[in-house]
Amino acid sequence: MFLITRPAGKADHLLEALDSNDISYLYQPVITTQMVQLKARDIKLLTQAELLIFVSLSAVHTLEQQMSAADITAPLLAVGETTAAALARWAGRPVIVPQDQRSEGLLGLAELQQVADKQIVVVRGNAGRELIKQTLTGRGAVVRYVQSYSRIPLPLDGAQLCRQWQQQNVSCIVATSNEILQRIFSLVPSEQHPWLCQQQWILVSPRARESALSLGIEPQHIHLASSANDDALLYAIKQFKKDKL
Repeated sequence: MFLITRPAGKADHLLEALDSNDISYLYQPVITTQMVQLKARDIKLLTQAELLIFVSLSAVHTLEQQMSAADITAPLLAVGETTAAALARWAGRPVIVPQDQRSEGLLGLAELQQVADKQIVVVRGNAGRELIKQTLTGRGAVVRYVQSYSRIPLPLDGAQLCRQWQQQNVSCIVATSNEILQRIFSLVPSEQHPWLCQQQWILVSPRARESALSLGIEPQHIHLASSANDDALLYAIKQFKKDKL
């Protein structure tokens, strides 16, 4: 049994695909997202930016609820294909997206190599990896954040959830961000952490893999999807099912 932990509103297509492929799963998000009201400063940064980077689907959805795409004229970049597709639909123009759908892949794009003195705005949630800003600042860019949403932990009973997962014979947990991985371990009582570590995990980045190892998950229990988009996750789940179950 697979446990899918992707936040509500981001999991619909993946769950439909699992249903279509007759793959059994439990769905339990552990965090949710909430729109953050843009300030006048944010609007000014967005309209005057020379490059705009979107790091997640939520960054797009919560921004489009608050302003017109016509007010944004800078070239658009997205970390992943799912984010890029939503951004392209909203903006009505092409979006640059790396093949390697991680921060490292984004930073490898030709458009982000010669950025000295460029005004770059990163649209994101209330926290996140600082690699993009640190690297681009190192290349001479002026990088600022616009926060369009917050990630909020759901108030869940971790002990009860863990019992349910055990009763349902969960054997593989799909965590699409480092934050979700950490949240699962903070929710579940420490005496059940050995059980968590014995499960198989499908993660989406080398950084998440490093975190999993630090939490005590053995390397042979960690499987990396090529990205966090639905197609990559479905492929990883089907491959795992073929190899392990």
